[in-house]
Amino acid sequence: MTAEQKPSVGRIVHYVAHGTPVLPGGEQAFPSACRAAIVTEVVGQSTVGLAVLNPSGMFFNQSEYHDGAKTPGLAGCHQAISHGRPHRYCSCGWIEASYKGGTWHWPERVE
Repeated sequence: MTAEQKPSVGRIVHYVAHGTPVLPGGEQAFPSACRAAIVTEVVGQSTVGLAVLNPSGMFFNQSEYHDGAKTPGLAGCHQAISHGRPHRYCSCGWIEASYKGGTWHWPERVE
C-alpha cells in the first residue's frame, strides 16, 4: 500500500470479485472482475469492511489489501524471455501481475 494513501470510512476502492468456478471446458460464466466498493470500516492497516456494488446487488465483506504485484520467480530462469508472452506463469515460480480475487486495491488513476 502506498504511504500517502490510507483507507478510511467512506473512501471508494476496488474489490476484486472471485468470479464463478471454471467449468470443465475451460469457460467461466462470470470471470473475476473489479467492482466499486465503499469502505465501511477500517479493521487494521490493510483490512477493511466493504460494501461492494455489483450489477445485480450489494455484497458486504471484510477484505485484505493486495497490490497486484507479480511474483518474480527464480533468478536465471531459462524461460524468462517468455514471461508474459503468452503465459501468465512459469515453472520457475514467476506469476504475472494481477489482483487476487477477494481482495481490495486503490483504483488506478485515469487522466
